[in-house]
Amino acid sequence: MLSNSVYDNRYKRPVISGRWTPLLIGINFILFALLIFIFPEFLAYLVGAFFLISGIGMVSVALYTKWLRHKYQKWQGHRWTKI
Repeated sequence: MLSNSVYDNRYKRPVISGRWTPLLIGINFILFALLIFIFPEFLAYLVGAFFLISGIGMVSVALYTKWLRHKYQKWQGHRWTKI
């Protein structure tokens, strides 16, 4: 019933696009692992940079999820009547 509505596509698209974040974090793991093997003398700097980039990525996922939950609750309140 709602799968053919305009609201379904608009609110489903951000959830699907949110799957890129774990992929980027995985690429981050691989990149820093290779850099550690190539430049072991910069291990402390690479680990620090890795934690910084991964932390920023995780915070962005958390904020994005919070924003999606807010949008969904707002949409649900407009579409459905409470019993």
